[in-house]
Amino acid sequence: MSAITAKVFQAGNSKALRLPRSLEVKAKSYEVTPMPDGFMVVDPAAKALRLKALRKLRTLAPMPEDWVRP
Repeated sequence: MSAITAKVFQAGNSKALRLPRSLEVKAKSYEVTPMPDGFMVVDPAAKALRLKALRKLRTLAPMPEDWVRP
């Protein structure tokens, strides 16, 4: 995915970020984490799905030592 440009504007006493329609933002809220070089924005619903898949993977038995890769 290539970088996009988003506009920052004043909304009352807050700053807001206007995202382009091409991003197809569906969530009503996002987690925003300050980073040394900017911000990380995460969709909480997508994060929950990833964590659920990870928990499922952790319950699987380990691969046998003699397993041959296809």
